Amino acid sequence: MKKTIPLRTAMLGYAGIATAAYLTLDHEMLWAVWVLMGGLALKTLVAAQQLRAKHATETAESSGANKVDAHEEQNRNS
Repeated sequence: MKKTIPLRTAMLGYAGIATAAYLTLDHEMLWAVWVLMGGLALKTLVAAQQLRAKHATETAESSGANKVDAHEEQNRNS
C-alpha cells in the first residue's frame, strides 16, 4: 500500500517554501517561486479532489448490491 502525504502537510510545505522565498529572494525570483508554489498547490488540490471522487465512486459501486440496510430488513419482517 502506498503511503500518502496528508493534504494539509503538502499545503504547509508549499507555504513554507513561499515564506522562505519571501525572506531570501529578490523581486523577480520571489514572484517566480510564488507562482510555482501556487500552481503546485492548485494542482495538489485538484488531484486530491479527484482522488476523493474516485474513492467515493468505487465505494458506492462496491457496496451497491451487497449492502444490507437494517431498516429495510426490519420493515420486511413487520
